[in-house]
Amino acid sequence: MNFLKIDKNNVDKLESFVKTIGSSADTFRYYAKRTPSEAIANHLVTFLLFDGDSVGYGHLDEEDGVVWLGICVKESCVGRGYGKSIMEELINSYDGNICLTVDGDNNAAIGLYKKLGFVVTKENPVVYMERSNDTNI
Repeated sequence: MNFLKIDKNNVDKLESFVKTIGSSADTFRYYAKRTPSEAIANHLVTFLLFDGDSVGYGHLDEEDGVVWLGICVKESCVGRGYGKSIMEELINSYDGNICLTVDGDNNAAIGLYKKLGFVVTKENPVVYMERSNDTNI
């Protein structure tokens, strides 16, 4: 496995990944309203995870002073530990508090996030979670 940092020079790899995520697009709706080229302009960091082919994606972006984490694993690659690897890479790349949102019925993702030190801060039915910078993984 290896990570590729995405920037404007290789954003085409992210565009290709987004087209192949299958039903993962049902829970990862980040690119439903924006293109990868538009989005990465606001990202602190953007990665694709490769295990032969691209299998997952993650980013950190800042909005109104809050750093948000987003990840997606291709439908065909879910359940193999890729999400955890992406989360750890993102957490280790930033030295501050990180927030995320997740659908309230996505129990597998919520369980992973809790294992990595995120705590629920609000539910309605989207779950808001935060990880403070002093939490160890």
